[in-house]
Amino acid sequence: MEEYTSRLREVWITSAEQLVALAATTGGIPSIAQQLRISEDRARELVENARSALAPQVLSEMDRPVDTSEYGLGVLRPESENDERGES
Repeated sequence: MEEYTSRLREVWITSAEQLVALAATTGGIPSIAQQLRISEDRARELVENARSALAPQVLSEMDRPVDTSEYGLGVLRPESENDERGES
């Protein structure tokens, strides 16, 4: 287990909450498996272990869908601005 936590720390995943949140994203489990060099089934087991370490209130907050539509994509302008400028 220490080997896994070491590898996760290398990619700035330092808490059970972060691991559970990453697993909930599109491609999260495959990403975790790749970073840890383990199977996706083993990655799911680790995520379940992390979930079991969290308080019920934290889990209920993390299970709620979050609307991220108002957030841009970093340095990319929202599509409507790109269209107005003739950019892609």
